[in-house]
Amino acid sequence: MCGICGYVGTNVAGTTIRRMVEILGHRGPDSSGLWYDNGVALGHTRLAIIDLSDGGRQPMTTDDGRYTVAFNGEIYNFRELRRELEASGARFRSTSDTEVLLLGYRQWGRELLTRLRGMFAFAVWDSHLRHLFLARDRIGIKPLFYAPLENGLVFASEIKALLLHAAVDRALNTSAVHSYLTLGFIPGPETIFKGVQSVMPGCYLEWSNGKFRTERYWAPDFTGTPLSGTEQDLVEELDVRLNDAVKAHLVADVPVGVFLSGGVDSSLVAAIAQRHTGEPLRTLTIGFAGGDDERHFARTVAAHIQSNHQERLVTPELVDELPRLLWFLEQPLYDNSKLPTYLVSQFARENVKVVLSGDGGDEPFLGYDWTRFAIALPDLHLDWSPSGWEWAYQSGLCGLTKRLLYDLTHGGHSRYLRRMTVPQSLVHWLYTEEFSELVGACEHGFLNDTLRDAPVRDSRDRFSYADMRVYLPEDILFKVDRMSMANSLEVRVPLLDHHLLEWLLRLPFSMRYRRGHGKYLLRKVAARYLPLPILKPRKQGFTVPIGRWLHNDLGELVARVFSSQSFRARGILRPQAALALLAMHRSKRFDLGHRIWSLFILELWSRVWIDGRKPEGFQTLLD
Repeated sequence: MCGICGYVGTNVAGTTIRRMVEILGHRGPDSSGLWYDNGVALGHTRLAIIDLSDGGRQPMTTDDGRYTVAFNGEIYNFRELRRELEASGARFRSTSDTEVLLLGYRQWGRELLTRLRGMFAFAVWDSHLRHLFLARDRIGIKPLFYAPLENGLVFASEIKALLLHAAVDRALNTSAVHSYLTLGFIPGPETIFKGVQSVMPGCYLEWSNGKFRTERYWAPDFTGTPLSGTEQDLVEELDVRLNDAVKAHLVADVPVGVFLSGGVDSSLVAAIAQRHTGEPLRTLTIGFAGGDDERHFARTVAAHIQSNHQERLVTPELVDELPRLLWFLEQPLYDNSKLPTYLVSQFARENVKVVLSGDGGDEPFLGYDWTRFAIALPDLHLDWSPSGWEWAYQSGLCGLTKRLLYDLTHGGHSRYLRRMTVPQSLVHWLYTEEFSELVGACEHGFLNDTLRDAPVRDSRDRFSYADMRVYLPEDILFKVDRMSMANSLEVRVPLLDHHLLEWLLRLPFSMRYRRGHGKYLLRKVAARYLPLPILKPRKQGFTVPIGRWLHNDLGELVARVFSSQSFRARGILRPQAALALLAMHRSKRFDLGHRIWSLFILELWSRVWIDGRKPEGFQTLLD
């Protein structure tokens, strides 16, 4: 796991690439490297995981000097690819997966992407053709951003490195702000900065002669012919494929641990990993003061698989870390689990460099509540659409009844959007008049379009498709990458192994979802490895009780921020509306914790990234 950066077609001082490398130092504290050519520069920071010797240092160049690579990630099948390349006459100087990637590109060009099994973002410069090739892994586990320049291009693993280039436009992207307040995250290729875009999952970018183009090489396929065979046959094959994926993700020259939340996904990954590890596996979890965490489930699993288990308790004081976390995040993200993800990564890094996580089990197996409710509830073919937005957040039986009536009188498409987006009436009620005019009055249609155009064989799979193409890379994987790399920790996601995933998407729908619950076949396999209480459907994970904390000291801090001159001068949100939202929540008649948190995060993010305040604690951000 590393950080990469570079630029092409632009003559700037050599100090720029050095500064870009330095600011990515948290992604790779073990070593760093620079490479220059005429109008081209590549930079790299290294977290040594495979081949710890200097033979794995980057940027790495072929013997003939033609190709140079800067690579972030891991290639799990690098040994098989190496044997294939050696059979074709390639000669290696190291045992690293980086050199396999480099010589693989020399041998196969862009077709190399179809052969790679892993998580990656990399850049290859061809000095003969003066051609730059950028690529990102299939699912979007590893990030890659770029900024087009006049006759050139600058790229990096993180946006903060791009912003060090003088020609990059760092103006606020109002469309992205609206996306954030509607979705809670910013869907690519847009970013919060006007001049910066992301290379999308499963895509590559080519630059030559001052021009660039992007192409997609992979997308999740929900249209394939369903697998045949008995349920028992499919259980057996899934077991084999899960073991293959987890075992492949254990390849490392350093110790590997596992994030263990106590849910079925991380528990199954931990159990299978322990099977393939010669000594007790280190498992790690955290809990929350005043929260309903799953530490007791994690302890049960750890005892069952006999792992070396450790846990830590989180208190509301963790919120003091927010300014620092927002510097690492670079873009606003409302997901409150970024706090515990940062903490559990910090906790893990005290002992290991690499951990496996259970992320990726919910998307193909329809495990999220919003997905299951979209599918499970019947359609009454009536039309009941209440006015306003308050009903969507009203507490108690009255609010629950209104939301149930809405769900029953609207199709799955509308039920999904109700849970995944913020009502536009609420968003525009919060906006200042000036910002509302900038955004426009049109509905935010990103998720709506994704659902409508989803290429699926079963219409119910459009929700799984949307989760996989939007929520997974833009929220889950984005959060995990930034919070883990802030602690120089590599997180691997075996449930997103593309060999496994392509097979899962061909399972009959009834093997993934049955009787109102997802993960049907996954739980059948998990029953072979885990105690019965772990198999029962539930969803908690690493979450924080923000709603409860807002009734205490955190609520007072939020009120202070919403009342500040900086918040008013920002010109995005009306202070009186934000304070009214907080008052509604604290009255306990409405559950608006997530909405309030998203506004709070946006303002703190703005103070760090727009105002340029130092992210050294709340006192530096308060007026």
